[in-house]
Amino acid sequence: MDESGAIDVDALTRALDVHSLRILVAIDQTGSISAAARSLGYTQPTITQHVQRLEARLGASLVARTARSARLTPIGALLAAHAPRIDASLTAAATELARLLGRRADAVRFAAPAEAIGPMLAPALGRLADAGAEIEVGITEAADAADALAMIRDGRADIALVSAVGERARRSTAARAAGLRSTFLFAEEIVALTTLDVHAEASRVDPSVLAAHPWITGRGTATAPVAEMLGRGADARDLAVSLPDAAIALVAQGVGTAFLPEGALAGADLPERIRTLGLLPAVTRRTSAVTLVEAASIPAVAEALRALATHRLPTTGVDAVVDARRRSAGHRARFVSYPAPHRTELPPTLAEEHPDMSLTATRLAQAGAAAAASVLLLTACTTGAPPAPTATVGADTGAEIDSVTVALPGSLSSLYVGQEAGILNYYIASIVQEGLVSIDAQGRVQPGLAESWTQTDDVTYVYELRPDAQFQDGTPVTADDVVFSLEEARDEKVSPGLTYYLTNVDTIEKTDDAEVTITLKDPDPAFAANMSTGGAAFITSRAFWEENDGKVGTSTSLLLGTGPYRVTEFVPDSHVTMERVDTWWGELPKVKEIKVTFVPDESTRLLAAQAGDIDVAFNVPLAQSSQWEKLDSMRVDYINDLSYVGLYFNTSVAPFDDPKVREAIAHAVDRDAYVKSLLRGHGEAATAIMTPESLGKAYDAEAARDKLAAIPQWDFDLEAAKAALAASTKPDGFEAEILTPNTGPQIGSAAQALSQSLADIGITLKVREVPIEEWLASLDASGDHGINVMWYFSTLGDPAEVPSYLLGAGNPAAYDNPAVTDLLTKAGATSDPAERVDVLIQAETLQAKDVINVPLWWGQSATAFAKDLGIKDYSSFAFISSWPTQLYRAAAQ
Repeated sequence: MDESGAIDVDALTRALDVHSLRILVAIDQTGSISAAARSLGYTQPTITQHVQRLEARLGASLVARTARSARLTPIGALLAAHAPRIDASLTAAATELARLLGRRADAVRFAAPAEAIGPMLAPALGRLADAGAEIEVGITEAADAADALAMIRDGRADIALVSAVGERARRSTAARAAGLRSTFLFAEEIVALTTLDVHAEASRVDPSVLAAHPWITGRGTATAPVAEMLGRGADARDLAVSLPDAAIALVAQGVGTAFLPEGALAGADLPERIRTLGLLPAVTRRTSAVTLVEAASIPAVAEALRALATHRLPTTGVDAVVDARRRSAGHRARFVSYPAPHRTELPPTLAEEHPDMSLTATRLAQAGAAAAASVLLLTACTTGAPPAPTATVGADTGAEIDSVTVALPGSLSSLYVGQEAGILNYYIASIVQEGLVSIDAQGRVQPGLAESWTQTDDVTYVYELRPDAQFQDGTPVTADDVVFSLEEARDEKVSPGLTYYLTNVDTIEKTDDAEVTITLKDPDPAFAANMSTGGAAFITSRAFWEENDGKVGTSTSLLLGTGPYRVTEFVPDSHVTMERVDTWWGELPKVKEIKVTFVPDESTRLLAAQAGDIDVAFNVPLAQSSQWEKLDSMRVDYINDLSYVGLYFNTSVAPFDDPKVREAIAHAVDRDAYVKSLLRGHGEAATAIMTPESLGKAYDAEAARDKLAAIPQWDFDLEAAKAALAASTKPDGFEAEILTPNTGPQIGSAAQALSQSLADIGITLKVREVPIEEWLASLDASGDHGINVMWYFSTLGDPAEVPSYLLGAGNPAAYDNPAVTDLLTKAGATSDPAERVDVLIQAETLQAKDVINVPLWWGQSATAFAKDLGIKDYSSFAFISSWPTQLYRAAAQ
């Protein structure tokens, strides 16, 4: 204090240092100066001197000492309580500084219960290692979730893995209030393992029918929360175990029934006599990663969270939970998978001309997101710039093209779509491999490797193979190769990215030398298209697969298919090169060589285009499209890309279980302004979950839009929004948070605009951009957030694909409407395209009235082409077949 008695806060701040704060925390934890010195690796005199200097600077006593112990005074305890957050903030700053200076300063400390280390933490550390992340890792085994959280609060760990069974009432809100940030990772169902002959409906059992029998309990199970839910007390016959394997062994002997999380069954070889059943009602265990808010910005911590968020639950074979899990996996697969951390490398000419451009891709993406948000906020009340018309292109000269360079806006680590199924993987694999059928520019099924096929009944498809089909090594394609390829595609361990498409397949058989017959379990109108490279059919040689022990798509094995090009070089996260072959059954394409470079950073791609180093650039960012349109050497073509963007509400999270709250938010959505100002007109205000293109088999474009517009709409009307909120359980408003993916800055900008509108009616919506992996993990009915944004890419444009995911069993909104479920089932069994669409519209109408999903826009993608490079039949489906065969040298305009 100064002479007047006023507190000089600046002077107190200058008196503090992080080492002294760490010492106070250690004294508080150990109860003595000597023990604190041992835990920190200092000598006791050093510890004492640090404390004395800080006490002198502050003019206050911090530690009360006795002969054998020490405890903190109230002032010392206050500083110790704040120390972890101060430490985290300084560590974040120091780490970022070290990176800018080119020095390594990456370390992360985990705290996790023993049962989480093997199935959850170890795979995440493996992903970090595979990605080349040089992070020093420390692991402390916690007694339980509470112990792990305590380590976060007192600064002994950076990330805690915590799991909880049952309801989650306001967990994320409570965590934020306590200065913690909770990142939802995944939810898994609790399943019953029993040998009892009890009634199970649709593979689910009411646990109360098992209550009279002995149960296997203990730390190695999830039995205790199930017993608590039922009010079942301990039974003298119950047995307690500490490991899931022990519980499984006891169940196998008929000793009792155990309840385990799905993850505990990973790799377990269950005896046939054990029945694995879901519970009715379903009981889930949620797993989250918890950090201090300040620590979340430390680069090593952020990278570790991304790796944790990519965790995939194993398939347990429990029918009650498998289908919903696979639908979610199918959605995740469309996005670029967890990439290796790297610095953006410029083409040589650009590196020389722009030496200051060697920023990390993450920093450039963050800058792009901030710029996009600014654009929308500045133009929200003005008339948006009209979209530039798609440029015309000259006629086909018939000339051959030596080489075409393609800039890919992402990074691939595998060429096999079964292992890495992002949309960009489809674009590349379809150059080299083929399916039994292909998809034309209108989305219709056409011959592929099969020159013909017949559907002999509702579930049977018979394919006749081309007699002249060859692999790129000159060997003929046989029915055995086709059967083998499809069997590998439906093996979830081998091909997790493709299994979803084949869950309804019963058998795949060779029925003649050049004939393959596929039989489904149930009728599926969408199946025919799934046998293309837009679905799950990537036919390869069995001999090639076995020669490489199934490790195909790597830099050493490359990829073998039947397409017009073969892979000659693949450097993961760098580039892939393909050359034309003469083994293809079709007409020889004009382009001799395709070079694909992986350039994730949008600014680097633009510089490469300006330098004339690329001929094709996928996914030109809409925020940059005007710059691309001004290039003398390039043109930008826009096309509807079968994507859907919309809000959805998790009805299991208050207050979004209140229809009036959902209605209020729906009326605050100004989708027309988002499309005009944010997308520059390159998109369309959506009236439904289905896209107009997905109705193409039944209706033309205009009729499709009329059909979808008949679904109930919630128009932008802030007065109506205020009235709905006033009639809700939250008439005075509330606070909520929405997550947006860092790879979609336009989505974050739309969320910011929505936040502004909601502020006008009394709702505070905080928008937080997170890595794509964390955002994808959050799209779960067991997630923390009640308001969410959905971004979905469909490759085949089947009208039932997105509604089934968003409205079907296990949907991310926790929406349970039997009428909707029945309509989706009916749509799956309806073969007539128009009737099927009508059934789906009925389902969408019901959900729209319940205000579960609020459509925002149907997207467009922008592709840049060299002005002398044309493409025939450019459409929404252009890049899921052998698209380089459509390229030609265009005459000058």
